Amino acid sequence: MRIIYLDVDTLRADHTTPYGYHRPTTPNLQKLADKSVVFDRYYCSDSPCLPSRAALTSGQFGITNGVIGHYGEAAQFRLESGHGPEPDRPLLGQRLQVGGYYTAAVSVFAERHRAYFFHGNFRESIRATPNWGDEDAKDINRAAIDWLTRHADEDDWYLHLTYWEPHTNYTQPVEYTEKMAASGPVQAWPDEETIAAHREIYGPRSALDLNHSMWGGTGKSPVPHNMPDAITSRADFEHLINGFDGAVHYWDHHLGQLLDALEELGIADETAIIVSADHGESLGENGMYAEHGLANEPTHRLPLVVHWPGLTDDLPDSARHNDALLYNIDLAPTLCDLLGMETPAAWQGESFAEAVRGRPIPSRDYLVLGHGAMTYQRSVRTRDHLYTRTYHPGTFRAEWEQLYHVTEDPHLTRNLIDDEPERAALMRSHLAEWWNTYAGRPGCQPDPMQATLQSGPIYYNNPARYAQHLRDTGRAHLAEDLEQRLTSLTVPVPWHAPHLPRTEYLVQRWGELARAHASTPADGNRHS
Repeated sequence: MRIIYLDVDTLRADHTTPYGYHRPTTPNLQKLADKSVVFDRYYCSDSPCLPSRAALTSGQFGITNGVIGHYGEAAQFRLESGHGPEPDRPLLGQRLQVGGYYTAAVSVFAERHRAYFFHGNFRESIRATPNWGDEDAKDINRAAIDWLTRHADEDDWYLHLTYWEPHTNYTQPVEYTEKMAASGPVQAWPDEETIAAHREIYGPRSALDLNHSMWGGTGKSPVPHNMPDAITSRADFEHLINGFDGAVHYWDHHLGQLLDALEELGIADETAIIVSADHGESLGENGMYAEHGLANEPTHRLPLVVHWPGLTDDLPDSARHNDALLYNIDLAPTLCDLLGMETPAAWQGESFAEAVRGRPIPSRDYLVLGHGAMTYQRSVRTRDHLYTRTYHPGTFRAEWEQLYHVTEDPHLTRNLIDDEPERAALMRSHLAEWWNTYAGRPGCQPDPMQATLQSGPIYYNNPARYAQHLRDTGRAHLAEDLEQRLTSLTVPVPWHAPHLPRTEYLVQRWGELARAHASTPADGNRHS
């Protein structure tokens, strides 16, 4: 079997045609979906980019493989020392190689995120350009089609392609944006009142700081034809969505070219194609725009379209959509199942191959989703509800606990945490049960989210600098709110683990305490 996995960075499921989007963003993906199985409730266990791909290719949650964020100890993939892959805990690509598959990738992901373990999946890894990321889809296709042409006469290979559209910045030609703008209206939510209220939400990619970065910059859009400077009105929001949809449509155009190439090479009917993403995108939900910084529904829900020749071509319409609650760590054991390979013992996902075969499968009662780049959060997703616990807000105004009825409130506008205490307690128990399973038993490694909680998600956040930015832009009350959230412990701790010794401060502080003690008599009354 020939297999192509298309990894489309930031492809939000509900902005694609197979998932019912009202704009024609992805006609080529729909063409593929017509002979595939579409999975409606497929979620990344960990977000964003690095944690998601680490989970996908390790078959393990971030709490186990070690990667829950983008920096420091929170981003260190746990590798055993020794020679060769760990036989019971190989990477997906390593397992496929042992099963006789030639594995290759056109992807710069390892370089972009210093995730060099990712190369362990592949015999051959190709960088389409000298860039460290954000390659144009045309460059990915050029390298991919060249590889396919050279290997078209071979069988038993797995090709992983990483596309960067529609990750910000939206760099597609403006005609794709204009085409989507003319194709239909932007969704009604958020309205002007909601956008005005979002002025009180602060943080990276919030309404007023859409283009503010801790690394500097002017706050101006780098692509003004595709993305506004800030979200201050419906017009700005529509501008943003037109840019996002234009990027999705641009990627889909190149998907069409790839599918045409398979036809021309004569291998379209013999090649399995899997289309998914590393994560989705918040587009106003929880006050975040054009970013994947929360453990929420739009960030964690992924598209998954699986075309498998001989299995999915002639399925009845009733079998073309599956709504079981699934993780992206389930894909690795599913591929093993479909290819007749044994699943490694240490992988934590479960095969959904029967659904690819058109048969019903059981659904989990709940999923646990974790985010560790912009914030530290974990969420519990049941069929209708989403519960979120914030462990560290970074510099984003994230509430400590949230509970939403996602089915009735898809934009996450009403926090039910105080209204439904029994359901909140149940969701907390689910989170505790999951944590105890993967971090609370003999042999478990420490939870990297807890082990790095003092410093938190520091790579994209500098609280002191951002608090000053809020004051400089007339939002001192929000700076005070941020500072209060990050200094709420009884015993103060630094916002970041200090890079320099604090000896001078500590000596000074102990001296102050000693002098205060010396000036206070035993009865507690100070000398006059």
